[in-house]
Amino acid sequence: MKSIDFYATLTEHNEVPPYYKTLIYNRDNSVYHKHNQPSTEIKKAVSTKLFPLYLTPKFQDKTALLVKKVAQKKITGYAIDLKNITNIDDFLTQEYSKSFRANIRRLKKRLEDCFTVSYQMFFGSISKEDYAFYMDELHKMLTIRFNQRNESNDILNNWDFYLESTYNLVLERKASIFVIYENKIPVHICVNHHFNNILFVSIPSYDIDYSKFALGNISIYKLLEWAINNNYLMLDMAYGSLEYKRRWSNLIYNFEHHIIYDKSKFAHIIASTLEVKKIQLKNLLKRYGIDEYIKKLKALKNRKSTFPEDANYKIEEVSETPTSNLEPIDIYSTNHPSIKKVVFEFLYANKIHIDDLKTFKGASPNTFVLCCKIKTYFLAISPNP
Repeated sequence: MKSIDFYATLTEHNEVPPYYKTLIYNRDNSVYHKHNQPSTEIKKAVSTKLFPLYLTPKFQDKTALLVKKVAQKKITGYAIDLKNITNIDDFLTQEYSKSFRANIRRLKKRLEDCFTVSYQMFFGSISKEDYAFYMDELHKMLTIRFNQRNESNDILNNWDFYLESTYNLVLERKASIFVIYENKIPVHICVNHHFNNILFVSIPSYDIDYSKFALGNISIYKLLEWAINNNYLMLDMAYGSLEYKRRWSNLIYNFEHHIIYDKSKFAHIIASTLEVKKIQLKNLLKRYGIDEYIKKLKALKNRKSTFPEDANYKIEEVSETPTSNLEPIDIYSTNHPSIKKVVFEFLYANKIHIDDLKTFKGASPNTFVLCCKIKTYFLAISPNP
């Protein structure tokens, strides 16, 4: 039995397994992909998981070819069907509530009010130096993020593959790297894959110090804008239930497992029957929540360390404080790791631009003075135990 991950083959390898003659995009019944080469001989029975059901498959024409289809339970995909609209404002108005649109625009404006922000999409061109830099930054972001969540991550576990493969895919316009900058510092990076006018949001991450600004939502907005401007059919945010995906999706889809085999070969019949039983057993275990129990056990087993909790702090406005005797500090410096996230939350709450803020070390440990244009604040941070 040969095993194939259809979704990974389509996105990460930019290929469709040869057993599929045609793929129909069932939102408008258009031909999404068609194999023109002769049909491939099935030397082994093939088990193909994670076939997204916004596509309809037509298999290679072969007398002895049979396909068994089994639903994959508890795996849900999230996507945005673009519906041939050419303007993002029109699209937002048609697809989302007034409150949702207002919230997304507010988040984007708040980020741009507090920082000098820019956006860049690398698609078809990137230097090796820039590529190495952004992938290294993305790796750091992912590592910190999943340490914070105390979870293992398949991307990090297979990082060498993504590092080696993505560069050429970007040059070939089969992948892209989207970056949000804060004053030329990358604070959100997302690797995307492209296949026949579907943009697959594959590897997103961000600097957790900016978590207040909901960079994931801003990234989806900008990628959606890019996809609409470039006549894409869909923005596919993949499987995995996250709040921002649920809010953005206008298409929630399921997956199917295909067992493809030659009915003239007895070994294929046996292998395919056993494979169907295995998938059905997995679905049964999911029905009773056994899969979630196993995930929890694995998380406990793989637990390496406890990520430090956010610091407790107190900020209060004070009368103007002389700062001539206080030491100015750079909040971006690694010498003050506890203050950056706190200051960013302060900027967010008070709609203050980072350029209008000066930060000084206070007279006692873990205290700071924040001087804005017309107000002064005293900040006290309680160190983590």
